[in-house]
Amino acid sequence: MDSEIVDAVLDWDSTPFSGGYEGLSELADGEFSGAITEGTAWAFMLKGRVIGIEDGTMSAFERADGTAYIAPSPALPLLYVLQSRGEKQTQYYTNEKPISEADETLSSGGFTGYIELSENVLSGDYYTVYHKGKSMSVAFVGNSQQLLTDDEAFERADDEVGIYSVYAADLELLEIPEPAGASDSTEQPPEDTDPSNANGETAAETSRGDSTAAESDSQSQIPEDTHPSAEQASPPVDEPAGSAAKATSNRSTSPTAESDENTPAVTRTNSSSNGTEADTAATESVFNDEAEWRNSKTIPSLDPSDDPSETEQTTRSQQSTAQSRSALGSMSRRQLQKRLKRAEQIMQKAEAQHEQLVEQRDVLKAERDSAREELRAVKTKLSEAEAEIERLNSQLESGASPQSNLDDNIVPSGRSMSTTEALKGTNLLVRYASKGDSTLEDAASGSADQPAVKQNLRIDPHTTFDSEHVSVDGQPFEAFLDSRIELKFVRWLTEEFLFDIRETNNQADLNGIYEALPAINRAELRGSISLGTDEDEDELTATFDLVVRDKRDRPLFVADFNESKQPVGGGMVNTLIRDGSEIVQQNESFAAAFAVTTSYYKGAALDAAADATGGGLLSASRGKSFVYISRKQGFHLCLVEQLDDTFDLHVPEL
Repeated sequence: MDSEIVDAVLDWDSTPFSGGYEGLSELADGEFSGAITEGTAWAFMLKGRVIGIEDGTMSAFERADGTAYIAPSPALPLLYVLQSRGEKQTQYYTNEKPISEADETLSSGGFTGYIELSENVLSGDYYTVYHKGKSMSVAFVGNSQQLLTDDEAFERADDEVGIYSVYAADLELLEIPEPAGASDSTEQPPEDTDPSNANGETAAETSRGDSTAAESDSQSQIPEDTHPSAEQASPPVDEPAGSAAKATSNRSTSPTAESDENTPAVTRTNSSSNGTEADTAATESVFNDEAEWRNSKTIPSLDPSDDPSETEQTTRSQQSTAQSRSALGSMSRRQLQKRLKRAEQIMQKAEAQHEQLVEQRDVLKAERDSAREELRAVKTKLSEAEAEIERLNSQLESGASPQSNLDDNIVPSGRSMSTTEALKGTNLLVRYASKGDSTLEDAASGSADQPAVKQNLRIDPHTTFDSEHVSVDGQPFEAFLDSRIELKFVRWLTEEFLFDIRETNNQADLNGIYEALPAINRAELRGSISLGTDEDEDELTATFDLVVRDKRDRPLFVADFNESKQPVGGGMVNTLIRDGSEIVQQNESFAAAFAVTTSYYKGAALDAAADATGGGLLSASRGKSFVYISRKQGFHLCLVEQLDDTFDLHVPEL
């Protein structure tokens, strides 16, 4: 058996197993779902029915002792058996054919197999298993492989974007043999060795003993039918019956026997006539089961217009449901009590798990809030430290203190500000000398060239302070701003980037950026964006080196800069991906996040970008370097390198 399946099963809750076939029968009576091993062979059970044996045969469990592993979901043992036998039939892209559409077709077609959604999906692996059209769903989500089941797993899978495959498989339910010696004891009629009972025995007791012995002899000579008749039809996968249910369906009792347990069973009459009718019914059942098996083995067409037998398959499914209800109605009181007790146990376990998950959620939320507060404090301290470092470096390079600069009239007299303080109070306004001349909108439509737009476009700084009499770390504000990477990047963004996209014919692949560039109104230095509020109604924000907005103050682009000589690793890129994912859920206008460096990008940064943007079929659907948040939401991720006074788009490549 596959080692990954073995590792997964060994993580389930376990209980000792003993008694060979008798122990298996006890598990079947309890409608056990999971896996049993005697050390080598593995038997998988679904609600009391043996659905497959791996690395051995049923005989390996005849007198075996071992361990039974309880599945956290009934779908898992069925999935592992189908995976070992499945044959890939076809695959689809979720945007072309949603999983819910395929599920409807497979269910109505009586399909046996499973759907696997894992290719090009970052969040996890999703499965829907089928047996004769009945389905269950499971999913393994996140790095922790959290298990989701039933409707929650199916709905998450149906909302994902990726490629799913359909596998068909053969599945044969196995009967548990009777323990050795069990049949011999039922064939021998009881012997009365006490002669004192002979005179006191009533005629009714004598008649009852004869009748019981005759019936026992008659039953012992009936061969076991491997194909159940219509009255013995196997229940569907969502309600497999145990061995007790099988014994009830095979036992023939009279209405009197059902009302009074002490009343003897009625002796069979007209055995010849009834035998002929039973043979006929068994023969018809054999052909019906064979037809149903062939139907479930073949994957139905996922296009209903291509399936001429859809009506026939729907009718067969309805008949199967009616038979299941009939079998449920014929259950004994003892069987119903067992099922009720099992359901109560499952409910209690589910409630306990729910309470545990709620506690874990509350703990994780508290840790998240604490981490956010710590991150904000660290960012504030980092900004202050960077400002102090820049101020000291400036003094060292100039060889003089700010006071000496003032004395030499290098800096006009007035207020002195730190770099961080000056940038926080500065916005860059994107304006035109004449709106009647060439604009970025004209360039996007193809009616204006770059020289004309560049000549008409201007970038005006706007500050919340009087910049004429302000020095920033010993340098006049105007000279300070002209040397900043933020201003150079905004000029490249407005004067060159749109034309680079147009000249390389990447308008479609970078459509979100191309359409947003003409809408630029201002660039906010050291800007922040609201991400909504948390459960305590506290506002959440994300801060960036640059936030580019439109006229209605909606964010279009964000950028973070690395001006050190050290190369950029995965941390900076992952932070942009995380914050950009939050922004796009609050603002549909958001188009792209830029990482800008004066050094270069390490392999970890490129890997992080590749993992977030998916690549292959997914990236082609919405353009280059596109981070998907959902089927309809996402943004472009761009890695830019500054080379001297020019900028080069490193990811994606134009």
